[in-house]
Amino acid sequence: MEDYPYIPAVPRREAVLRRMGMKPAELSDMDREIDGFLRYAQAQFSVSGRAGVFRLEHTGAGRVRIAGEEIESAQLSRLLGTCAEAYIMCAAVPERETRLIGEALARGEGLKALALDAYASELADGALDYLMEKKNIMLKRTGRSLTAKRFSAGYGDLDIKYQKVLYELSGMSGLGVRINDKYLLTPEKSVIAIAGVR
Repeated sequence: MEDYPYIPAVPRREAVLRRMGMKPAELSDMDREIDGFLRYAQAQFSVSGRAGVFRLEHTGAGRVRIAGEEIESAQLSRLLGTCAEAYIMCAAVPERETRLIGEALARGEGLKALALDAYASELADGALDYLMEKKNIMLKRTGRSLTAKRFSAGYGDLDIKYQKVLYELSGMSGLGVRINDKYLLTPEKSVIAIAGVR
């Protein structure tokens, strides 16, 4: 496994605003306030990650086996195409930091909570972009690369139950992340995804 205790991801302002449901043209009066919240988020939030390459087998129509674990998903199978290896990556913003979102909401600071929530979500997603970029640099030396897209459990036809498989394979508990019986991750700003190694 590749461990990344600190990932230097910084979400783009436009991406955070989009996740907040806002357009730059709509802000004007709130510009300075939101920018203050985003600076605060950048100072408070961090993200770490783990990733690894696993043996991949195509076992039938819409089915793959990763490190011995059978997964049924036509969309994932198409994404992985003729790949013989899968790259499973995960990232998480620590729970002690994501609590700031709930604390802001409890104080009635709705706009701040919204900005912090959007920033943390973009930070976690941006960490996966970073992991893919780093892996592609390493793979390029051998003439290989990752698939351009990645896939997560709970999206498309990849059932959320496979989150448990990906969680265990990635060793995500090492990041302080827990998974419940409904396959949801805690802290909330935790993400797992899979890409193919071509």
